[in-house]
Amino acid sequence: MQIAGTGRFVFVAQWVAAVVLPVFFFVGRAFVGAEAGWLAVFGIVYGIFLILILLVPPLITLFDRAVRTGRRTRRVYDIASFVLWASIVLAGLTVPDAGDGPSLDSALTVWTGGAIGQDASAVIFSIAGAIAGLAYLGTLVFAIAGVVKGRPEN
Repeated sequence: MQIAGTGRFVFVAQWVAAVVLPVFFFVGRAFVGAEAGWLAVFGIVYGIFLILILLVPPLITLFDRAVRTGRRTRRVYDIASFVLWASIVLAGLTVPDAGDGPSLDSALTVWTGGAIGQDASAVIFSIAGAIAGLAYLGTLVFAIAGVVKGRPEN
């Protein structure tokens, strides 16, 4: 688990991403051409929890001496972070939004003019959500592993 060249970027971006990505997921669809719908309303409540959850791995990395002193994260943590961020963006672009009425089109459905329908968008969303969950577990595991590896031998 070496300190990577991208570590400086991830060391800073992880704090910003923990706030920006939940906002994009819940409200961002309105900025990329789809209607916001009920997802934006629920995002006010659930977004706060998602922000707190996404802040856990960055907080753990602060206990890693090499990361804290070098202000760079480790390579495996960087990779897991990039996968997590990309999958959250993809999930935000494909998330289905249904409420009292008919389902609102996802951003991907709007962009393709309906060529990629709501069902396909929902499948892509499910896959992206599963990848995001696994990547989040990866960031947790790699952050904890970095703390353990960075402990001095007493």
